[in-house]
Amino acid sequence: MPPFEEETSTRTPEAPGPPESTGSGASRHGRTLLWVAVALGFVIALLSSSIKNTLTAFYVSMTEDFDVSRGTFAIAPSAFMLTYAIASPVMGYVADRFGARKSLAGGLVLGGVLFLAGGFTQSFAVFTLVYGVGLAVSYTAISYVPLGVLVDEMFPPERRGVTYAILMNGTAVGFVALLPLWIQIDEGTVWRTVFRWLGVVLLVITVVALFVLPKETGGAAKGGAAPQRKSSAGMLSEVLGSRVFWTVSLAFFGCGVTMAFVDVHLVAHLDHIGLGGTVASTTVALLGAAEIVGALVAGYYCDRGHGLKVLAGSYLVRSLSLVVLMAAPTALAANVFGLLFGITYLGTVVASSMYLINSLDARAKGLALGLMWFIHQIGAFVASEGGGISYDTLQSYDPVVVGSAVIALVSTVIIAVWLPRALRGARDGAEADGTGGTAPEAVAER
Repeated sequence: MPPFEEETSTRTPEAPGPPESTGSGASRHGRTLLWVAVALGFVIALLSSSIKNTLTAFYVSMTEDFDVSRGTFAIAPSAFMLTYAIASPVMGYVADRFGARKSLAGGLVLGGVLFLAGGFTQSFAVFTLVYGVGLAVSYTAISYVPLGVLVDEMFPPERRGVTYAILMNGTAVGFVALLPLWIQIDEGTVWRTVFRWLGVVLLVITVVALFVLPKETGGAAKGGAAPQRKSSAGMLSEVLGSRVFWTVSLAFFGCGVTMAFVDVHLVAHLDHIGLGGTVASTTVALLGAAEIVGALVAGYYCDRGHGLKVLAGSYLVRSLSLVVLMAAPTALAANVFGLLFGITYLGTVVASSMYLINSLDARAKGLALGLMWFIHQIGAFVASEGGGISYDTLQSYDPVVVGSAVIALVSTVIIAVWLPRALRGARDGAEADGTGGTAPEAVAER
């Protein structure tokens, strides 16, 4: 069949899920604890979004408070992007070795302390270290990578897509509720008060996480024997030898470029073209609402083997959304952009993560996710710093908008053309090895 019509499943055979207890009360109690853990994961994702959306909303106020240009202030989010890139594979390795619970708890403590520090510092250099380095490490430890490992620890493959989408929708709620709130209250140094309160909340959630999140990892959480641990070199070799990993990750560079424009420069861009805070609030609220729907739809179809269509479609629609934003400086264009981009915002994250979670060895999944996010954050750094330089030199964000649209289109081509080949090659390789298509990267057509 044509490459784009080839439906795929990259699932690794796993031990069966936990057997039902003979006592229905014990069974219900176990399911209740499981969904309480999912709810807490959602809250953690929501709070993690504040690390990024506070800077988006208070960008202009912060530049004025620290008395620096927008280009200079862009050093802080750009440092964030680079630190996140470096920390992602490290945190992925930590989550693989020690479990998602410890990674999340450590990240929450670090984030709480640094939010408090950021709210009090008067030095831009210190703030750059606090935000660009410290909070970047915290964000890495409480966001996409460890939450992906948490889902892998708790759920079988056929439920991971939707569950991961539910957790990631915490970031969408951040767009719907928190970012518009920050924009509306943005005045003077109010951002400092917001930082201090967020620090306190993260520290409180740390205590809850230690009590609620499961201690079991890997196979133990699924009722089977824990998989044998690989050496660090063995884990890295498996990830870097995966054609699926490289194809998905190279396309994910485009996700990083486009996400960084939204996370760092969107509100400032809308303000620059004269649309104001009300339009910006509406746009990000629409983006967040569409993000919630798009994530759940992406998770649903990924669980049914349609990850390729989800990925290619998401990148294509994202490119079109940026063209719409560039076409006319109107409130309608901004709102349409918010809807279109929002539909794709987590679609690329969910589908890309599911390909890696369901295709690699159980002890290399966090590392694979971390390395994928490393590549993502290189793209994010380019867009973050490029936006600041563009505004300082040209008084416009247009070059970043156009460049992001082109790169998203390139990601579409990578997925539509290369991913089916990588999947077929992985399947054929597994069959040639005599595994009958059941090796970690085996692909079953549907």
